[in-house]
Amino acid sequence: MKNKLTKLSLAVFLLSLSYVNAQTAEQRAKIIAETNVEALNAFSAERTIEFERDYNKAVSIAKEKGLPITGTNENGQFFSIYKYDEESDTMLYYITYNNTSTASSIKTIKANYLHDLGISGQNMIVGIWDGGIPRQTHQVLLTKVLVKDNGNSGMDADGIDHGTHVGGTMVSSGIGAGDLPLTKGVAYDAKLWAYNWNNDEAEMASAAAQGLLVSNHSYGLNNYALKDAYGVAIFGRYTQTARNIDIIANNAPYYLSVWAAGNDRDKLPVLNPNLGGKDILANEGVAKNNVVVAAINGIETYFNRTSAVMSTFSNYGPSDDFRVKPDISAKGVGVFSSTNVSNFSAAAYNGTSMAAPSVAAGFLLWQQFYHSKFNQYMKSSTVKALMAHTALEAGPKDGPDHMYGWGVLNIEGGATVINNIENNLAAIEELVLNNGETIEYDFEIATGGSFIATIGWNDPAGEVLNSGSLNLPRLVNDLDLRIVNVDTGVEYFPYRLARNMAQLDNVNLVNSRGDNIADNIEKVEIPSVIGGNYKVIISHKGNLTGGSQDVSLIMTGQAGPLSVEEKILNELKVYPNPTNDYVFVEGNLVELIDAEIEVYDISGKVVISGSIQNSFQSLIDFSNVNSGIYMMRINKNGAQKTFKIVKK
Repeated sequence: MKNKLTKLSLAVFLLSLSYVNAQTAEQRAKIIAETNVEALNAFSAERTIEFERDYNKAVSIAKEKGLPITGTNENGQFFSIYKYDEESDTMLYYITYNNTSTASSIKTIKANYLHDLGISGQNMIVGIWDGGIPRQTHQVLLTKVLVKDNGNSGMDADGIDHGTHVGGTMVSSGIGAGDLPLTKGVAYDAKLWAYNWNNDEAEMASAAAQGLLVSNHSYGLNNYALKDAYGVAIFGRYTQTARNIDIIANNAPYYLSVWAAGNDRDKLPVLNPNLGGKDILANEGVAKNNVVVAAINGIETYFNRTSAVMSTFSNYGPSDDFRVKPDISAKGVGVFSSTNVSNFSAAAYNGTSMAAPSVAAGFLLWQQFYHSKFNQYMKSSTVKALMAHTALEAGPKDGPDHMYGWGVLNIEGGATVINNIENNLAAIEELVLNNGETIEYDFEIATGGSFIATIGWNDPAGEVLNSGSLNLPRLVNDLDLRIVNVDTGVEYFPYRLARNMAQLDNVNLVNSRGDNIADNIEKVEIPSVIGGNYKVIISHKGNLTGGSQDVSLIMTGQAGPLSVEEKILNELKVYPNPTNDYVFVEGNLVELIDAEIEVYDISGKVVISGSIQNSFQSLIDFSNVNSGIYMMRINKNGAQKTFKIVKK
């Protein structure tokens, strides 16, 4: 398959604005058609039996020993029994990852870019598993919470404080007086499927079988109890819990679960002595096919990787096999959202619990935007690849690390990639790599700028490893990505973490480029392209389990300086906006004479068309169109820019 990326830009042109037609029952049916419903339902039934057996036994032992079943600790974290570990005589509890305690979550991940294009979660659904449901009667959550659970603890209408805050971060309408507008969620027009965290694995499988795309999980087992029960070797280990998360993903290719990394790095005693906060992720935190989120301070304006400042508490990875974990970062310090004190209450909390929901909701916006343009959703492996491909650099060195993951979630960057597919300036491909096969893409690339290719895949669930060498790779199907300059023979390799804990403390060694044997995301980046002929090559090692592997590929490039037209378009002034009748386009228009102007309504229909005929200022007449939101595109010699116009 050949493709040419000879002149690349980040121009954005919206061809369709039919956003509200998303994730209906019909669309979920399309997802379900490609989902192994039978396997998921069988898994759900099996896990339900196991959970009820273990949970009831744990509750009985807790009553005998006078231990709490549910409660809130001195840090304001809600907890409830998960199971009892007989060997160590330790009760294990699920616990929320919040710490009670200026930029918004929305700004930090640049979600406002899609908001400005009318993408805000209309008719979309995001799952939430928590200690209890969000407060259904809260002003900013009215009609948004659909209880999908069976009446376990915390399921009353008043809800749980943690779940109300997390749910608000995702879908709060922000409607109301006082501080309520500040609680506006990342996907503020979406709705929640709400579950208690009891029996979560079974319920996740069931929800995935019903076509759920994304879910958030801002909780996990108490790391200190885990250490008491299993010792420090539990951290970073690929456990049965991690395997179960991967099994669900293997059978539900569109479903992606998002997990908080945990908040133990600033607590004493240090969980893993001598490792400086590294290697304290466990269970869901080291699964292969989910997304684990670290917490950073908010970012008002991103300049470079130093703009991202890590929180004092967010847990570090990597996994024992030196995979990139956590996967991504988002604001988790001073996150303002709804609480369950009353129907109008709100507060700022800290925690990876507060970072994860903005990522889950951000993924939902990507899915809505992609569907609006191509009438289908992305597989979860595509979403993860897009996340890594467009992440804002963070940490001590460009590329991934065990603290920030791939960087800071960049919703604008991912949306730009999706937009540029129509202009042949980017590619998102969902492929099947057969056993013994190599997939190749040929390109001619102009000198200057950069080129990036990323692959991601839902790797088959690995075997649980409880002894022996715990740092053996957990990949089952090890795929490889390379870019080759055909003219010179130079081969470009993907990022990979250092495979030594001590090296992770060295800025120069924290990551490198080479053969990645650990991650099911591989990203190759050429920062300065030498013009010529290139190949993107996807291959694999050994034999593929199952005989084939679904793989997602993303490719983008940015070739050199902007053209004259592109530079002028970026400097244009468009006003007034909103307008009652006329919009003025002002700037140096000499080079834009005869540039095409087209205005589209929300259905994608052209309602105004014309061209620039004045060298300083052009006037566009909106007086004859109805009130509403429009997109105005200006195009000259392939350079284009789109402006959102509001007609009063």
